Amino acid sequence: MDLADEIVAVLALLNKKECPIEILKFISNLDFAPNLGIVLRILLTLPINVAGGERSFSKLKLIKKILRSTATEVLLSYLTTIAIEHELAEKINVKDSMKQSSQN
Repeated sequence: MDLADEIVAVLALLNKKECPIEILKFISNLDFAPNLGIVLRILLTLPINVAGGERSFSKLKLIKKILRSTATEVLLSYLTTIAIEHELAEKINVKDSMKQSSQN
């Protein structure tokens, strides 16, 4: 018996108001629908895995957003300082500053 035949046979035996776990228990006790039992076990675990992944990705998205906004704020702060102190900024030798920073 293939999966489609198993589904049709089990649907005829089931009460439509049963929850998914009860349906799985019922099908597990049947000897003639092994494929359907396997499929239902896989399907019943999928939402848990998907929800866990979505939470992880949403946390990652939040962390990236915070880091991006923090980096933007720092960059804007530096650019503001350079704009205010533009005369001093023009006198700074960038290569010498980079060498000093790398040595410290």
